[in-house]
Amino acid sequence: MLRHLPNALTLMRLIAAVPIALLIAHEHAGPALWLFLAAGVTDVLDGFLAKRFGWITRLGGWLDPLADKVLIICATAALAWHGDLPLWLFALIAMRDVVIVGGAVAFHFNYAPLRAAPTLIGKMTMLTQVLMVLLLLVANAYPLLIPALAESAAFAITAALLVASGIDYVRRWSRKARRLKEKT
Repeated sequence: MLRHLPNALTLMRLIAAVPIALLIAHEHAGPALWLFLAAGVTDVLDGFLAKRFGWITRLGGWLDPLADKVLIICATAALAWHGDLPLWLFALIAMRDVVIVGGAVAFHFNYAPLRAAPTLIGKMTMLTQVLMVLLLLVANAYPLLIPALAESAAFAITAALLVASGIDYVRRWSRKARRLKEKT
């Protein structure tokens, strides 16, 4: 029974994405911040439990990155709609995710089953996006704490990592696809 706890925590994070977006859109920054932090705790906890007790499942391998992507897309869409996140950066976030998910699906159906395996730069990009969302939520909930320069720096760092990791994923999958094609 407990071995399903990591997947249950991941589902909670997935479900929390829409309420977080609604809280942001309706200018309830404080509750949005705390719910986003709680979602982050579920991410850390589900990974710890799955690895520590061997409760790793195939479903969890796909569900965890999906929950992360949905959470980030919902939060950044709401922040862009609210005017806190530049539209060009939201577009970059969405385009990268479309490229990654589309590439994974294409690879899976055209070449071989694909196991979800984030790269180091992919993990760094996700962490940077999470920190950027937290920064913006803190800036909304507690306006005097975050200088505008910090937001600009977060936008620049996030954009650079989004581009670099997107290129990295495309390059890796293209190389794998070429190798598989050469074998046939």
